Amino acid sequence: MKNKGATMKKLIFLLMILTLVGCSNSNESISLKGESDNWKGEYIANINISDNSEEGTYTFVYKDGNSNINFKNLKIDINDGETDRNEEDYREEIVQIPRSCSGCSVTNKSIPIKVTIKWDNKKEETFYLK
Repeated sequence: MKNKGATMKKLIFLLMILTLVGCSNSNESISLKGESDNWKGEYIANINISDNSEEGTYTFVYKDGNSNINFKNLKIDINDGETDRNEEDYREEIVQIPRSCSGCSVTNKSIPIKVTIKWDNKKEETFYLK
């Protein structure tokens, strides 16, 4: 009888572990950062790998920003046009770009995200979020 009880306990324990692993959440949070001479960038997202969905926000901060900032023709290009933002007249030192997709190729945190920022018709910097 003791062997059957021990075997039954092991079986129940194994089933509990398998249930927990099977029900584990396939959600992942990522945070990628990078900077250039004049800009700091960050991408924070929640990814559901099993659903191929993603909800995130790119945030870019102009390092020398102040209350009088005024960018002419601000253009932010992420991953060679995958995501972009164009503003003719932008008056803040922080730029946020939301990203949301479902049934998409989700962001792989081991692949750097290329960011190119152009402003004032003459300045341009490229950096990577890692």
